[in-house]
Amino acid sequence: MKLFRLLSLCSVLLLASCAPKAAPLELQAPSGGRDSVSADVMQQVFEEVSTPYKYGMVLAPTDNQHKFDCPTVYRSGRKWYMSYIVYDGRTNRDGRGYETWLAESGDLLHWKTLGRLLSFRDEGWDANQRGGFMALEDIRWGGTYELGQYDGKYWMTYIGGDQTGYEVTPLNIGVACTQGDVATAHEWQGFDSPALSVNDAQVQWFETITQYKSLVYEDKENSRFMMFYNAAGCHPQTDVKAERIGMAFSKDMLHWERYPGNPVFGHENGMITGDAHIQKMGDLYVMFFFGAFWKNRPYDAFNTFACSWDLLHWTEWEGQDLIFPTEDYDNWFAHKSFLVKHQGVVYHFYCAVNKDNQRGIAVATSRDFGHSDVSFPQPEPKKKR
Repeated sequence: MKLFRLLSLCSVLLLASCAPKAAPLELQAPSGGRDSVSADVMQQVFEEVSTPYKYGMVLAPTDNQHKFDCPTVYRSGRKWYMSYIVYDGRTNRDGRGYETWLAESGDLLHWKTLGRLLSFRDEGWDANQRGGFMALEDIRWGGTYELGQYDGKYWMTYIGGDQTGYEVTPLNIGVACTQGDVATAHEWQGFDSPALSVNDAQVQWFETITQYKSLVYEDKENSRFMMFYNAAGCHPQTDVKAERIGMAFSKDMLHWERYPGNPVFGHENGMITGDAHIQKMGDLYVMFFFGAFWKNRPYDAFNTFACSWDLLHWTEWEGQDLIFPTEDYDNWFAHKSFLVKHQGVVYHFYCAVNKDNQRGIAVATSRDFGHSDVSFPQPEPKKKR
């Protein structure tokens, strides 16, 4: 009898291990108008990408002299990798600026830092600001999440500048590349001038103050590359200052042409709308983005999404936000999305900032994995006034 029960148990476990994983959502474009996305499709996307279980921090500084920001997750071989930005300061003004670092994981939950990809330079237009984001990643939801190549190289774009501090202005967008292994930490090659700049003759009104995060994808149907980037500028009619999202296109990753209809997405009430991360579910493009300081939210920063059939007309999700402050490690900001779906599980990486102004990388998941043992260091005592 005991042997029979043991065999039955083994059979159940075997069947469970062989059970098909939940297939990624794929949606077909309607035959009619494509300027908007139906409420039914928006609801399907929300249910597909929801991650109600906050696992917690996965990368955090070990001291109060550094802040981690802007995760970009990709796959190489059997492991996962995350590029992220490190700022070397306690406050917005006492640090030098951004560098780009690399971490490795076997399960998307436990991460080990490997080293730098973009380091400070002695001189140049980007000497003190080099915060990078991997380019040409597989855009398919539940796809390989591998990085593509162009001209025999891997590519990234980055926030660049020569001023010191956190989010100092102006910042511009640079391009870097490597022929090396994207699974190892090594210095990538930058260029002597930015790819897009606030000083360009073709600069548009939404980016005249500064440029921020960018992500580049390959548009295989049109044999070109497309960049989504957010920037700050004042509206020419209302003079409202806000952060909005625009697009640019390139044939060679080096020379970029702005979309004439920029910005393609934003809010005209003095709010931040930024850090677009695009995934494709069949024919549907899903833009994950963060909002900050919206008057209709009880918290300061959060992650949500919008959908489009053509990358130009976006329908915004109006239901519950995907990620928002709820825990002691993200009780100020819970923002800046990067999502992957792997083996039926959705992982939503984001930047977590607490009210002690400590900043690191956290993840929420669609399946309960318990809680991380990674945490911020003891915060510095607040100075008495």
